Amino acid sequence: MAGPGWKNWRGEELKIMVSGAAREAVHKTCEIILEAAQQEVPLDENTLMTSGIVLMAPDRSAEGLITFGGGVGTGHSIVPYAVRWHENSANFQHGRKRFYLKDPVNRLGASTLRNALEQELGGRLR
Repeated sequence: MAGPGWKNWRGEELKIMVSGAAREAVHKTCEIILEAAQQEVPLDENTLMTSGIVLMAPDRSAEGLITFGGGVGTGHSIVPYAVRWHENSANFQHGRKRFYLKDPVNRLGASTLRNALEQELGGRLR
């Protein structure tokens, strides 16, 4: 026999709330990682750095994409050397380096997402 709390189950409301919190947490995490990556991306004329963008899934799911190098859907023209400077060593200056996106994702991704989820869910479930 179910207790009295089951009469007030609002599963769909909870699902929508958690889904929205997860999407917002992913978006915040992507923005923080993008900001860190912009501090590491090789500089010349700022073209590569300013091509960095966060794109969220159009279906409102909790999926985000951080991209550098432009292309379709980004609002930036293609920067042909984006992948080359990410993957290859060179004499970068001013703390700029290869793996300018991979390293911030590995360094910040898990902890930033965890904190953002706690913040978003904590604020919505109170």
